[in-house]
Amino acid sequence: GETLFSAALGTLDGDEPTYPEAIYDLASLTKPLATAATLLTLVEDGTLALATPIPELLGPRAGHLRDVTIRHLLTHTSGLPAWTACYALGEGLESAVEAVLRTPAAPPGTRYEYSCLGYILLARILQRLTEKPLDALAAERVFSPLGLDTLTFWPDPTRCAPTTAREGAEGTPTTLRGIVHDGNARAIRAGGGVSGNAGLFGTAHDVARFGEAIRCGLFFGEPTRRRILAPQSTPPGHTLMFFCQPNGYTPRGDLLSDHAVGHSGYTGTFLTIDPEYDLTVVLLTNAVYGEGKEDFLRWRRKFLNAVAGEL
Repeated sequence: GETLFSAALGTLDGDEPTYPEAIYDLASLTKPLATAATLLTLVEDGTLALATPIPELLGPRAGHLRDVTIRHLLTHTSGLPAWTACYALGEGLESAVEAVLRTPAAPPGTRYEYSCLGYILLARILQRLTEKPLDALAAERVFSPLGLDTLTFWPDPTRCAPTTAREGAEGTPTTLRGIVHDGNARAIRAGGGVSGNAGLFGTAHDVARFGEAIRCGLFFGEPTRRRILAPQSTPPGHTLMFFCQPNGYTPRGDLLSDHAVGHSGYTGTFLTIDPEYDLTVVLLTNAVYGEGKEDFLRWRRKFLNAVAGEL
C-alpha cells in the first residue's frame, strides 16, 4: 500500500508534457484487468466453471472446439493461433467471433501460444452468460468495487496519449486518441462493442491499485489469489491472469524473483507483481506513437533492473 516512486516523464506527442492523470491505451492489459478479472468473479460466485467446454457456451458453430475449455482460453493453451485479421470480416463483436471460429486450431493443451483470439471469444462468452457487454460487466464487478474510476473502454480523448496504428481496416498508419490501437478491437468498437483482448484505457495509478489489490488479497478470495499468482497452465507459462515463469513474455527484467508475474501491452505498457518482494510495478507509455517500439522493449528490461536494484 505504500507508493515508493511515482513520476510522469517525457511527453505525450513530442511536445505536450505527460502528467500523472494522463490516460493510456492499456492494450493487452485489458486481458487481465477486464476479461480475466471479470471472468474469475463469475467463477467465484458459482456461475461458471473453468472446465466448461466452449460449445456449451457458444453453441454448435463452435463444435470443432469441443475439447477446448474456458481454462484453455484463459491460459492461451486452446490451440488457437496468435492472431487473424478479424476486421476483414466486418465490424462488431459478432463478426470478430465468427472470424475466430473460422480459424483452424491445434489440439488444446499441446502448446502455449499467446492468442488474442481466445480473449475475443471470452468477451462473447461473458456477454452470453450475463446478458451484459464486457465494458459494463467489468465496471460493475471489478472497477467500481475497487474505485478504479479511470479504467474504461470509452475514455475522454482529451486526456489520452495518442498512438499510431499500422494495422487495421484503415490500411494506412492512423493516429488515434482515445480509440483503441489494436485493429481487431478497433473494428469491434466501430460496431458498438468491446473486445476482451484490448480496448481498455486508464492511468498508471489505477493499474497499480488493481495490482496491489491482487497482491494483497483485497479483492479475490485467497484460493483465487493463489491461482492468479502461480502457474496454472499446461504447457506452463500462465496463471489464471498473468504471464509467469518460464514464459519469456513475463515482464520481470533480470533481477526480480522467479515468482514475479505480470502482463504487458503492445502499446508499451506493463504491470508486474512480485509477491516475494511485496512489489507492484506499473509503467504506461505510448511507445507506438511514431517510432521506437523496439527501443522500448530493451529499455523496459533496464527499467525493471533499476527498480530491483533499489530494493
